[in-house]
Amino acid sequence: MAKVQKFLRIFLDIVLWRRGPQDLPVSRLLLAVTVVAYVAVSIAQLALLEESASSWLFFLVVDPLLLAAWVWLLLKLYGKSERFLQTASAVFGTGAVLGLGLYLPLQVLVMALGEAPASGIAQVFGLLVLVTFALVAGRIFKLATDSNLFTGIAVALTYFMVVNLLVGLIRGPGA
Repeated sequence: MAKVQKFLRIFLDIVLWRRGPQDLPVSRLLLAVTVVAYVAVSIAQLALLEESASSWLFFLVVDPLLLAAWVWLLLKLYGKSERFLQTASAVFGTGAVLGLGLYLPLQVLVMALGEAPASGIAQVFGLLVLVTFALVAGRIFKLATDSNLFTGIAVALTYFMVVNLLVGLIRGPGA
């Protein structure tokens, strides 16, 4: 239990910009655990929103694979492939922490207020979540590639746009 708390503290510190992916061990097991946590939080989000089967398939299978490939490609382009395990663990781990600590509580609040998932307040909260994820992932990418924050955020937002494009294609027009 002490190790779990230690890693949760590191992921929270990464979210709060006090640490970076370099503070995580190079570990396949840690990557696997963070992917499982990321998927578990996705399950909670999908269940809360009562999403379609195609959304479940996308967010539980395609998104984690695509995100891992995105991180690998980015690091390959920057010649930093040796940082993959730490960077991917940081991205998945902070994604799970932010999903559990920010997205889910905001979604529960929207539902408690009787608002629809596409309501104005839900969209404002969605923008808040997007900005937070972009800043956290952007900083992780900045540190992992030895680039700058603008580049890191651009990479994070590009991934978000690709995912939204793919989700839009899956759901079809008018959905």
